[in-house]
Amino acid sequence: MTTTIKTSVADGVARLTLNRPDAMNSFDADTARAIADALDGFAGDDAVRVLVLGSEGRVFSAGGDFNWVLTWPDMDAITRRVSADAMMGAIQAVYDFPKPSIARVQGAAVGGGIGLMLACDFALASTAARFGLTSVRNGLLAGIAIPVLIEAVGPRMARQLLMHGGMFDAATALRIGLVDQAVAPEALDETVDALVAELKLGAPSVQRLVKQLLPEIDALPHDGGVAELIGEHVASQCTSEEALEGMRAFLDKRKPRWTV
Repeated sequence: MTTTIKTSVADGVARLTLNRPDAMNSFDADTARAIADALDGFAGDDAVRVLVLGSEGRVFSAGGDFNWVLTWPDMDAITRRVSADAMMGAIQAVYDFPKPSIARVQGAAVGGGIGLMLACDFALASTAARFGLTSVRNGLLAGIAIPVLIEAVGPRMARQLLMHGGMFDAATALRIGLVDQAVAPEALDETVDALVAELKLGAPSVQRLVKQLLPEIDALPHDGGVAELIGEHVASQCTSEEALEGMRAFLDKRKPRWTV
């Protein structure tokens, strides 16, 4: 039976692939919950070092499924909010994933699809991909993309994209900071694999700490409280098993255990 997502784990890489190409890899409640559930499983799997989020077909993701959203007016207020929370939950699950994550963007990312892309730590795109926060032209708010959009491009550019609603190419997406690399379509998988290999060189405990700590620091005033928080974690991390192994490996001129 066809499922809305496909998952696999091999060589330390978890792959979560949207599998609704006929629906432009848009997501409804079932797809959103499937994404969150899969990520919960990957988070607890010590064999997983890196997540690659991609999709089947020509489109990365068109965001929320309009056929589903059109049923919302017939729902009561609580059910409608549960549906909206399911979409937000999928984006948040990607953002909160405690290990490095990469969006493999082979085609158009639109509306909430941009939110899904930006919830990943890295966004690698094909030069054939196109992008747009088009919801405003459909009378909708691309709400699930807003927090990660502001983080990626800043408030001013986020306002422009959300109010304008037009489509733009990968070169523009790269220029404004929406994606991290834009490569020829035939080089996309090679580029993703190269980044995966680089990320697997990092200590897993430090990568988890970075993902936990940076949002905390960003939310604090830039005063002595930040230095206190960082100092606490620096002192703790330097006595960890991975820190001791990493320093010994450097002195012994060998690779740390987590890279092999």
